[in-house]
Amino acid sequence: MSAAGKIVDEVKGFHWFIKFMMLLVATGVVASMLRFIYGLGATTNLSDTYPWGLWISFDVVTAVPLAAGAFTLGAIVHCFHIKKLEPLVRPAIVTGFLGYSLVTIGLVLDLGQPQRGWHVLRYWNLDSPMFEVSMCVMAYTTVLFLEFLSPVAERFGWHVPLRVLRWLEMPLVIAAAAISTLHQSTLGTFFLIAVDKLHNLWYNPLLPLLFWLSAICCGMCIIIIEATSCHKWMGQPNEGTLLRSLAKILPWILGAYISVRLYSLLALADGPFFDQPVLTLLFILELGFGFILPFFMFTQKSVRNDDRRRVIAACLVVFGLVLNRFNVSMFGMMDPNQIYYPSVIESLVTIGIIAGHVLFFVLIARYFPIFEHHPETVDYSIPDSFHKIDTCKQSESETLPQGKVVRS
Repeated sequence: MSAAGKIVDEVKGFHWFIKFMMLLVATGVVASMLRFIYGLGATTNLSDTYPWGLWISFDVVTAVPLAAGAFTLGAIVHCFHIKKLEPLVRPAIVTGFLGYSLVTIGLVLDLGQPQRGWHVLRYWNLDSPMFEVSMCVMAYTTVLFLEFLSPVAERFGWHVPLRVLRWLEMPLVIAAAAISTLHQSTLGTFFLIAVDKLHNLWYNPLLPLLFWLSAICCGMCIIIIEATSCHKWMGQPNEGTLLRSLAKILPWILGAYISVRLYSLLALADGPFFDQPVLTLLFILELGFGFILPFFMFTQKSVRNDDRRRVIAACLVVFGLVLNRFNVSMFGMMDPNQIYYPSVIESLVTIGIIAGHVLFFVLIARYFPIFEHHPETVDYSIPDSFHKIDTCKQSESETLPQGKVVRS
């Protein structure tokens, strides 16, 4: 059978959910092509009043903190030497790498003249927060790519590159933490210029700090959701013990965020605050259900020790962050007399990007050793169409420095 035929047979054997994700990704690709063929004006509902729509509010402003688990967990494990959480690092790095790669796609789609996107590398504007975010996103995506190469090198048995990547591990972790801190906070800096446009419930001078703290909270919660889902749906080991340790940290971070948020609202922001009922409701949902409620949930040992309730609390934090980013970048600046609604093309592209993240994570987890600390439970075999060796049929292994094992 030819290689193409083996690939087709492999795809046919996928679970229906993976096939559905592939369909959504294909739909998103078609919608993206239509955007480039007909332009922004014909395919989106963007205007001079709303130059930033769904692609910026979700694909960039929201997706960046959703991928914050990589730098958060990397700093916890390597900088604070909490090594017992190391089995969670690789899946978090894959999530971060996919998230930032797809953020880049969203940015390119939103550019009026994407062919000039490279100008940011040629014409530097050191006074612009957009320049900082652009450079940091490119740099951090590169760092995540280098960190992601470790399981790739193990998969193919590239011993020398693997040793080099391990030697670079600590510098990459430090670079990731520094770069992420810069652009996670600078996303909040964007909206400091919206003095008379962003509603008083969200406008305050501490937006950069609030964006950074909320990204850390969300990154840790994404790790909890991701690890639990991998155990339930992909047959990976139950990391409940490690997730309980992670959940113990969350009340402190959530408490810091809530304290800064309330201080900025009561002491630094100017009223009126509750003059618009819809925005008041969004604010209550965001802060009350998205941060304060999970804060009290994570303080309870019974919640931290229960897989289901722990995931519910983590999902509430993710809900709170997503709503916060939309409140800041869209709802809090919306003109009641001219409402923005994303077009069908905008919605299909965003759905395709979300599906792409899920699809590529599942495929990478299927064919690469990202669950490295439990090799005995993972089938790393790859079909012949990928020109790999079925590692589960090998009886020998080569031990490399630092106790890592590469199956060959």
